[in-house]
Amino acid sequence: MKRIALLLIAAAVLLTGGAGAYNPYAPNPFDAMEQNSWEYQYVYDLTKDGLTDADLSKFSPSYPLTRFEMVPMVEAALRNRNQATEEQQKKIDRLAEAFADDLALAGVYPSQLAPSTGGQPFEWKKEDVQ
Repeated sequence: MKRIALLLIAAAVLLTGGAGAYNPYAPNPFDAMEQNSWEYQYVYDLTKDGLTDADLSKFSPSYPLTRFEMVPMVEAALRNRNQATEEQQKKIDRLAEAFADDLALAGVYPSQLAPSTGGQPFEWKKEDVQ
């Protein structure tokens, strides 16, 4: 009797353990981006200005550009941020925030690409006073 109860408990744990692994509300990176979304418009504008290292042919109305394809464009815009105007930098920053999870999956962290503030390094070792 104990053996059957343990098997039922183990089966219940195994069956319900994977239920939280799938999130149907998470954005699918392979879904086509809406062409009237702000993200699409920002990436398009930055591509027109030559900051995403991408070709404008990707923005054809007949070609459904996906979020997955936009991640390298946003990464390139982040790398070219120092060449951008102030308005373009605001767009790049907003895109970096919106694509933060996707960029992290690609191994890119916007804070690593930010220009140095020129601060002084912190010296953690104590100096010997004699």
